[in-house]
Amino acid sequence: MPRLRALPAAFVARWPLGVRGAASVGVPLLAGVLAGRADLGAIASLGGMAGVYAGNAPRRHRLRVVAAVGLALTVLVPLSGLAAAVPWVSIAFAGLAAAGASFVCLALRVPPPREYLIVLAVLVASGEPVGSGEALVHGAFVAAGALIGFAVSAVVGPGDGLGHVVEEAWDAVADVLRTAGTPAAADTRRRAVGVLSRGLETSRQARPGSAATVRPLAAADLVLASALSVSFDATEPLAAHTWRPELEDLRRGRPASPSGHAALERAFDDANLVLAGHGVGDADVVEPGAGAKLRQALTPRAVALPAAARIGVAVAAGVLAGRLLGLAHAYWVGLTVAAVLQASNVTLLLRRSLHRTVGTAGGVALAAAVFAGAPSPLVIALVAIGAQFVAEVFLPVVYGVGVAFVTLVPLFQYELAVPGAEFGSALGARLLDTAIGAVLAVVLRVVLWPRATAARLPQVQARTLRVTAQVFRRRWLDAGDAEEPRGRLRETVLDLRSVAEDARADRLPDRRAERADRVTYAAGELALLALAIPYDRPAPPRERAQAFLCGLDRFAEALEQGVPASVTDHGPIPGYPRLSAANHLLVTALGAPPGNPGPG
Repeated sequence: MPRLRALPAAFVARWPLGVRGAASVGVPLLAGVLAGRADLGAIASLGGMAGVYAGNAPRRHRLRVVAAVGLALTVLVPLSGLAAAVPWVSIAFAGLAAAGASFVCLALRVPPPREYLIVLAVLVASGEPVGSGEALVHGAFVAAGALIGFAVSAVVGPGDGLGHVVEEAWDAVADVLRTAGTPAAADTRRRAVGVLSRGLETSRQARPGSAATVRPLAAADLVLASALSVSFDATEPLAAHTWRPELEDLRRGRPASPSGHAALERAFDDANLVLAGHGVGDADVVEPGAGAKLRQALTPRAVALPAAARIGVAVAAGVLAGRLLGLAHAYWVGLTVAAVLQASNVTLLLRRSLHRTVGTAGGVALAAAVFAGAPSPLVIALVAIGAQFVAEVFLPVVYGVGVAFVTLVPLFQYELAVPGAEFGSALGARLLDTAIGAVLAVVLRVVLWPRATAARLPQVQARTLRVTAQVFRRRWLDAGDAEEPRGRLRETVLDLRSVAEDARADRLPDRRAERADRVTYAAGELALLALAIPYDRPAPPRERAQAFLCGLDRFAEALEQGVPASVTDHGPIPGYPRLSAANHLLVTALGAPPGNPGPG
């Protein structure tokens, strides 16, 4: 019920995305229907699905993603039609296309719909074999649809400005100070780090070309670092009048300094300098290249490769199962598998399977109502456009409701793309196809590389500790600028949280799981403390600082090798009680073999 109450807010926030998706798919679909070639309009609409990608990303980045997806669809759709002539080739091609699309999307962190719409287009195209000449025609129409999606994406959606990102960052800073000294402080700190990390990623995607554009975001980063420290130390809520007026001045670009807080005062002074043009260079807004991200995803520590292989095998198995069972439209099983396997852990997978089945039932009921009136191609196209709009707006908020409308789009695309298929007369079979696909997805998720995420968790924990040590080493021992590792640490904290949640949802509770949770909590707490800058606190004695940092490095090595860490707890770090407590927790968790309680 709470999810349903969120629908009006979702509409207000996401209706431009609905317009973009509906126009990208609907314009080529309508053009084909009005020209008397509904089949080619449906094929072109497969290319138009590229316009759905990149959500609210800055325009430059959005157009790069849409162009790349459009190119992929232009190549894959006609090839899928060619492969359809030989069943085993079609099945293998669908699996390889799904695996390749999934790997690239995971490696480049393409948000939902990720590889799903690419898989959908490949599977729809596999429903009707074509010759080489017809494949070329289909490729041209898919390219035309992709160009329409590109044009719509250029017009509908945010530009390259960072105003909304900066406002969200300052709101996050204010939330940290507002909740300091309250039970909500810990969650607010973690959420604020995520907001700023996403904001900085958006600024890199926008490629503003000038440091002046990102100065407000850099100023918010400085103040957040101090606010995190104040939040960690606060034992009671802060009086709003001692910081809120000055924070509002600073976020509006006016020099300000809260005289009531020594730690915040120093951070505000540094932020004033940044806003005045000091300390931020053009190099700060460079986005890592796609090649570097793909290479990183190929490393043994990355989970993209097994996840992509799982989706490829599962999609192929789904289509194969559909053919072996004699289902008229076997591709629907593979499509259901691809949709369900977008869930990142078993718990979410089970929930999504149920929602997918129920949502598809609702979609089939809606489609039956449409087909009951023997609709013309124009009516089918208009309903598909409306369904695309509703799905884009509501799918991320209420998955089951979104699925009901998502179901209509490929049903109607196939009906128009394959004249005489009488797809509407077999709607009941789609429920069976969906149920088979949902069950198959759950089984394959449990069977194929079930421990890939859990096996990756120690590596992410180790990386978090190493980068944390780098930040402290540069800050305490004057070993260089700490800003570069702080940026990497923000990304690593988010990665740690995501992987830990998935690993927790994939396993049964036991001693090993409890130990992993303790290590994750300690590593996350140490990372947040490293991101916090206590301006009013001196560094600990050099010898004690070096012992602490060497201990973090040995912890990281032990995690990577899967062995106990031979680290001694040297007692509290002078002036850093929270850091000492998190370090002690790490010693007790890693100082004993998995499955045995740590000492103390």
